[in-house]
Amino acid sequence: MTDNKKIYVTDGTDIEAKIDELKAEGYTDVTISINTLHHTKYNHTNDGKHLQDVIDGINIAAKNKLGIRLDVSITEGLSDDEVLDFLQLTFQHNFDIVFMPTISYDFLKSKMPALRQIPGEFDGIDFYKYPGAIGRIGFILN
Repeated sequence: MTDNKKIYVTDGTDIEAKIDELKAEGYTDVTISINTLHHTKYNHTNDGKHLQDVIDGINIAAKNKLGIRLDVSITEGLSDDEVLDFLQLTFQHNFDIVFMPTISYDFLKSKMPALRQIPGEFDGIDFYKYPGAIGRIGFILN
């Protein structure tokens, strides 16, 4: 799928401070790398950064009509219990939650048995929807 998106890639902590600049430069989307939705875990695994800054960035980007993609790195023993937390975001928001190949996709898919693949070509990502969800779940193709 080819389109004229201009994508800002970030860890999300800088979006709130840069939103006016991003809009002025014509960005249409943000891709945010994230490994957990738990504040303490995030702080410990991201050099002392704060998850609230990421959440604030996501909210300001959404408020400003930017497309949101979360590149999620699930780690066994750290965030493998959060798969459904990320899935839940697709019921509340029109976000793309794209899982990175940091853990078995079979494991991830087993946690979301009702996923249905969306047909089409999506630039190296297999996209799925969960019944009733607004957003999509994606898996990077190897």
